[in-house]
Amino acid sequence: MRIHITTASPRKKPKVGDRRTTKKHGEQIRVFERSQGCYVVSNGRQCYQWVAIGDANKHMADHHWTKEERAKYADS
Repeated sequence: MRIHITTASPRKKPKVGDRRTTKKHGEQIRVFERSQGCYVVSNGRQCYQWVAIGDANKHMADHHWTKEERAKYADS
């Protein structure tokens, strides 16, 4: 009898500031979900949402911008 054990690399855990690109919405950034200025928590866990990079300042996440994005979106 032989037992073969294989392991895979662990899945990367998503974090605030992560980026993704979709066909429909373009490039987005992951931010904390907020409602009326407060962070949203469900079952003791922080809730997140994906927003357009240009809208990051509305969600208090503009510190995740690169230098180029800061120059482009800082005025809006």
